[in-house]
Amino acid sequence: MRKLFARITLFITIFSLFAVTGQSQIWKLRRYEMSAGIGIANYFGDIGGYSPGQNLLGLKDLSFKSTRPMLHVGMRYKLYEIGWLNFNLAFGELHGSDAGGVNERRGIEFKSFLVEPSLRYEQAIINGRANQSYLMMKGRGISSFASSLSVYVFAGLGAAILNVRSIEDPYNRMNPGLKVTLSIPAGGAVRFALDPNWDLGFEVGPHFTLTDYADGFTSPQYSKFNDVYFFTSVHVIWKLRTSRKNLPIFRF
Repeated sequence: MRKLFARITLFITIFSLFAVTGQSQIWKLRRYEMSAGIGIANYFGDIGGYSPGQNLLGLKDLSFKSTRPMLHVGMRYKLYEIGWLNFNLAFGELHGSDAGGVNERRGIEFKSFLVEPSLRYEQAIINGRANQSYLMMKGRGISSFASSLSVYVFAGLGAAILNVRSIEDPYNRMNPGLKVTLSIPAGGAVRFALDPNWDLGFEVGPHFTLTDYADGFTSPQYSKFNDVYFFTSVHVIWKLRTSRKNLPIFRF
């Protein structure tokens, strides 16, 4: 009887070890992800806006008129269970106008077409259990929602390629044309697991540039900081299966 009990105990121990190891490696079965999204772009620079004394944390600089569309595509590689490397390619338009702002008399208005390739690191701070395995929590109310929700932050380095156009420039102060500069994207996002193959995400964050010419304008009087633009987007994420050679499998 003791031998039988010992064998059963040994079997359960070995099985448990394999189960834990297998569970901890499940994330490797889907290391690659492709994403595509749409959203809006908002510009914060020298043209338009309010002075710091008249502004509330920059919120008054948000303008429906200057809100422009953007879209992006990307591919992620999971370095480990809660860390990704993401190559992202964004397209959008930036717009700014002095009309209605503190510098209305200056009368400058511009728009820029933007292309931004970037490489960034993403770190999960809440990693939903549904994203760690193929087991989807269904029919369990709040616990089901919580298990499918992930929250992550990101930061990286990119290139902002801008084609700046002057719309209004009464005193010929602008310097339009092609501008290229480094950009530093940062921000946060949430994603919700729809099923083993698809996630839905929401992302927001500033993109800091190393130039004051993203709008084609700079001056000692008005320019104190480099230009910044914000992206806010929703996107879908396709989780690809990984082959034994650690390559993505492009089929459902």
